[in-house]
Amino acid sequence: MGEGLRAAWPIVLGYFPVAVAFGALGAQAGLGYLWIQLTSLLVFAGASQFALVGLLAQGVPPLLAASLGLLLNLRHAFYGPALRSYLKGGPLEAFFLTDEVFALALRTLPGLSPEKRRGYFLGLGLGAYLSWNLGTALGALGAKGLLAWPRLGEALAFALPALFLLLALPHLRNPAALLAGGVALGFHLLGQTAWGLFLAGVVGLLWKEPWKGRKA
Repeated sequence: MGEGLRAAWPIVLGYFPVAVAFGALGAQAGLGYLWIQLTSLLVFAGASQFALVGLLAQGVPPLLAASLGLLLNLRHAFYGPALRSYLKGGPLEAFFLTDEVFALALRTLPGLSPEKRRGYFLGLGLGAYLSWNLGTALGALGAKGLLAWPRLGEALAFALPALFLLLALPHLRNPAALLAGGVALGFHLLGQTAWGLFLAGVVGLLWKEPWKGRKA
């Protein structure tokens, strides 16, 4: 697990400022510190948490807001099969599985021995989880001071997409990744981002390398 914790530093650096922004925006929306922190402790899903806070601030019923957040996380259903060749999943692995943890794990796990893979993955997830919750606490407790700086929330939130782009770059040599990215981008430009993410996941899941299965 120690190796995974040490390898998690890019995720930690990306998650912490975004979590600070989440905590501050949650406090600005009128949520109490306990509810903000419990969201990070129990949900641990950045985009869904931001959506949840925004919906609750607009007066959307909590059950409906939670359902919409769950829909945002359906893309994770495609991550498990992609890692199945390298990792036997369980409840803890599923909980720690985020976009960035997935991207780094998919790049690293194939080069590790089978007995090291679970510990490495849990180390990645634990590092991400701790940084997210520490950032949430700082943002929620120091919201007044942080929000006094104009545009700080938007600047902090930019760290997450920048981090994911950095982690995704090594996968761009994979034709399946290029095709899935093209599908997602095309649907995004058409104003159908959610469908684009879903279909990109389907492409990645169903892709078969053309040379596999051929006879020599």
